Amino acid sequence: MFVLTMKSYFVSVSAPVFTGLWLALLSTASLAEAHFPRPAELQPDIDFWVRVYTEVDTRSGFIHDADQVTVVYETLPLKGDYHGDRKAMRAARSRYAKILRRLARDRNNLSAEEQRVLDLWGPATGNKRLLEAARSVRFQRGQSDRFRRGLARSGQWNTYIDSVLSERELPWELAILPHVESSFNPSAYSRVGAAGIWQFTRSTGRRYLTVDYVVDERMDPFAATVAAAQLLEHNYQLTGTWPLALTAYNHGASSMRRATRQLGTTDIARIVRNYKGRAFGFASRNFYVSFLAALEVSSDPERYFGVVDLASPVQYAEVEMPAYVPVGAFARAFDVAPDFLRPHNRALLEPIWRGKKRVPKGFTLRVPRDAVNGEPDVLLAAIPEELRFEEQTPDIFHTVVRGDTVSEIAHRYGHSIRDIVAMNGLNRRYQIRIGQVLRLPQEGEPQLASASTPPVRLVKVSTAGAQGELADAETPAADTGAAQAEQTVLGSMAGDQPVAEIQLLADPSDYTVASNHTIEVQASETLGHYAEWLDLRASHLRRINGRRYGRPVVIGQRLKLDFSHVAPEEFERRRIAYQKNLQQSFFMGWHIRSTRRHLVAEGDSLWELTHKKYRIPLWLLRQYNPDLDPDRLRPGMEIVVPELAEV
Repeated sequence: MFVLTMKSYFVSVSAPVFTGLWLALLSTASLAEAHFPRPAELQPDIDFWVRVYTEVDTRSGFIHDADQVTVVYETLPLKGDYHGDRKAMRAARSRYAKILRRLARDRNNLSAEEQRVLDLWGPATGNKRLLEAARSVRFQRGQSDRFRRGLARSGQWNTYIDSVLSERELPWELAILPHVESSFNPSAYSRVGAAGIWQFTRSTGRRYLTVDYVVDERMDPFAATVAAAQLLEHNYQLTGTWPLALTAYNHGASSMRRATRQLGTTDIARIVRNYKGRAFGFASRNFYVSFLAALEVSSDPERYFGVVDLASPVQYAEVEMPAYVPVGAFARAFDVAPDFLRPHNRALLEPIWRGKKRVPKGFTLRVPRDAVNGEPDVLLAAIPEELRFEEQTPDIFHTVVRGDTVSEIAHRYGHSIRDIVAMNGLNRRYQIRIGQVLRLPQEGEPQLASASTPPVRLVKVSTAGAQGELADAETPAADTGAAQAEQTVLGSMAGDQPVAEIQLLADPSDYTVASNHTIEVQASETLGHYAEWLDLRASHLRRINGRRYGRPVVIGQRLKLDFSHVAPEEFERRRIAYQKNLQQSFFMGWHIRSTRRHLVAEGDSLWELTHKKYRIPLWLLRQYNPDLDPDRLRPGMEIVVPELAEV
C-alpha cells in the first residue's frame, strides 16, 4: 500500500510578522487570562523566569533562594569547564549560606557584603527565615541563548502544533510548552530518559506512541505533538483547571488531585505556595510560572532578542511502507542518502540507520518534496522484491552468566556496546545481573569460546524491546534479587520526583499511604498483593479490617494496613513498581488513540463495559474516571472511555 500526502506544515514568517501574530493572539487577553491566570502573588516568580530566559545565557546563572526566587544574590559567570563550574557553584552556595547563618546569629558589625545580603531580604526578616535560606541557596543556569534558538526552531512546527490544538479545541497557549520542556530541541534527551520537544518519559509516551528500540515516536515532533495534546486534555479533565493540568504535566495528575484535596482549593497560587507534597519540589513549584514567563517572552520576542529568523518551512511527501524495508534500499530508490532522510524521520532509531533493523511495515517515511525526483509511487515500486520483507529482522537473546560484562558480550557477538545498551535499556553503569536476558541484533555470531568462556543460550525471535539510556561505565554481572533489581529501576531521581512517580505521571490513581496508614484500593490489586508488599499474611490484614475470608476488596474503598515490617515509603515503592510493570506491559501492545463519551444505560456494569463492550482493562477505565464509584453506576451517567489502537 502506498500513500502520498502533500502537507505544508509550516509557514515562513519573518520575526516582525511572528511578533504580530502573537500580538493578535494576545488581543484575546481576557480568554487567555481565563485559561491561564497570572495571580499577583506569583508575578515576582514570573519575572524571575523572564530574567532566566532573556537576561543570562548558559555561560552564567543566578545564585538565588530556592523558595523566594526573587532573592538573587549574584550572577555567577561560568567558564565552560564542567568540574570547574560545579566547584564554583558549590563555593558560591557555601559562601552565601555562611553569610546567612552569620546574619541569623548576629546582625552587628556587618561587612559590606553581609549588609548587602541582609538588604536583599529586608531588616524585618526573622532569624529563623534566614537559617532556612542558608539551606536553600540554589544555582539557576541562564537560558537566553537556548530560548532564542528555540524561538528560531519553533518555526518548523508552530503551524502544525497550532492546528492540532485547534482541532482538539485546546488553548493555543499550550504551543509554548516546548520552550519550557526542551527549547524546541527535537533531539533533547533528559538524564531520566524524557525525550523530544515535549519531553515524554518512556512509560507515558507508550500510552500514545510507539516507543521501542527500533521506533521512538517521542522523537518525532509531529507524532509527539498529538500525544502531548491528548495528555494535556486528559490532565485538564482530571484536574479541572489549566494551571493544574500544566503542573500535572510535570508532577502527575494524581499528585495535583491530592494537592487540591489536602488544601481544599484549585487556586494555583495557594498550591504553589502551600502544598508540601513529598516530591513537590523546586521544578514542580516553578513549572506554571516558568510557562507564563515563556508565554510572555514568546509574545514579544523582538523586545528581548531583536529580529528572530524562524526556521524555513518544509513540504513533505509521506510514503507509507508496504513491507519491512532496509532504509538503504528506500534511500537508493529515492536517490537520496540515508543521512539526508534521518533529520526528517527522527522516530527511526540507531538500529535502522545502522542497517541492523528494517523500516517497519506501515511506517510513514517523510521525504522533503523538493528532493523527490519523480512520482513517489513509481520510485517506491523500484525497490527490489527481495528487499521487501514480511517480518522485522529477528533478534538473538543472550542469557547473562557470572563474569559477563556488556563490553565482553558486545565483543563476543561483534556488536557495539551502544547497540546493546540501547536495545536493553541498561542504566548508566551498564549494570547486568546473572540470569538476565539481553537482546542482541541478529547479525553477528558468538566468537569461539575459550576454556574460560561460559556457555551462552541463543534464542531467535522477532519481537521488539525497549530503548534505554546510554551508559558511561559498566559493572560485571552479579547475583541480584528481585528487590534489588527494582531499586535499580526506581531508585534514581529526576528533578524533584522519584523515577517511580515520574513513570506514572499519566496515571491519576492514588498509590500513597495516608497519615492514618490507610490506602485507597485500586484496580488489579488484591489483599494478597498488599500482604506481599508488607511482608505479612493476608489473614492479618483481613483481621484488622474486619473482613471475612473470601470477600474481595472493592475498588475505591479504604483499607487499614500494618507497617510493622515494611515502611510506608517501601510499600509505596513496591506498589508503584507493580503498577508500572502492569501498565508498561499493556502499553507495549496498545496505544490510546482517542477518547469517547459513554452514556450509562440500564444494565451497564463496569465489568460489561470493560470486558465486552470496549474490551479495555478496568484500571485504564478508572484512570479516565478516577472519581467514579463502581457501586453507584446509574443510567444517564456519562463516563470517558479511552479508545485503543494496536501497536
